[in-house]
Amino acid sequence: MKQFIVPQKYHQKRADCFLFDIFPTVKASVIFKAFRKRSVKVNDKRVKESFLLTCGDKVEIFIPDEYLSAGQAADDPSGLPSVVYEDNYIMVVSKPQGIPVHQDKNKEELVLDQWVQRYVRERDAEIAFEGGFPALCHRIDRNTGGLVVLAKDPKTLNIMEEKFRRHEVRKTYHCIVNGIPKKASRELAGYLWKDRSKSQVFVYDNPKPHTERIITRYRTLKTDGEFSLLQVEPVTGKTHQIRAHLAHIGHPLLGDGKYGMNAVNRNLKLKWQALWAVSLVFDFSEPSGHLSYFTGKDISLPQIPWEEGLKNLGLWD
Repeated sequence: MKQFIVPQKYHQKRADCFLFDIFPTVKASVIFKAFRKRSVKVNDKRVKESFLLTCGDKVEIFIPDEYLSAGQAADDPSGLPSVVYEDNYIMVVSKPQGIPVHQDKNKEELVLDQWVQRYVRERDAEIAFEGGFPALCHRIDRNTGGLVVLAKDPKTLNIMEEKFRRHEVRKTYHCIVNGIPKKASRELAGYLWKDRSKSQVFVYDNPKPHTERIITRYRTLKTDGEFSLLQVEPVTGKTHQIRAHLAHIGHPLLGDGKYGMNAVNRNLKLKWQALWAVSLVFDFSEPSGHLSYFTGKDISLPQIPWEEGLKNLGLWD
């Protein structure tokens, strides 16, 4: 158990923000987990992360010593989200792998939309955001990293959701796959069927009942003879499209526990699929109201996440 007295600079500040500063090397999800397990007390009373502190309060928290020394948790996501772009209506955030975009049945302690909502309320305390905003305009898988768009108000959300539905936002991904594709670049066509009972999709070369046509474009960026780095555009944007389509042609993603090669994944000790949303281009072809200024805008990750990962895996220099 660690104990602290709240100084004046943290008067009327949230309890989680205070603890983030006290433990700068401890991952945020470890601190969130302490709140969830009711292991944080203020003046001997258990509190939530949103509790506002008063100068002189006694704060107690229990965090296992191994987390304090290593600054790591065994099941931690790889870091916190970061804001890549922001204006009066839109936020674009880089989501680390392993973090869900919204709360699910697992009741995770770190969820993207809730993190963003806490972030803006702490930063802009004088601005009255509507409940539930900023809100997600689209989804990406929990174990996929990269760019996610959020809207700051209902009108912006309605417009941006429609743009994603109409495929007026072009998404580009980077992924690492097993093997070397025969063609350096290619447009793949196929038919996808979703088995909702298994949360899994299947890809076929020819149409079958209840399938949807899919188109996936890829370009090989780099290879070491065993694995390849691809740039991929899921033109039709269906569930698990990139993962299932590349697996269908014999090149599953590294780290993909559902469509990949589990023996390879275990050998490399990969926790998540090697897939990142690296670029968004807003090709608005229809009227977009107050978001017309966004037409033609291109937002990219400032740093490609796979670069450090490749060095750690020793796949290639």
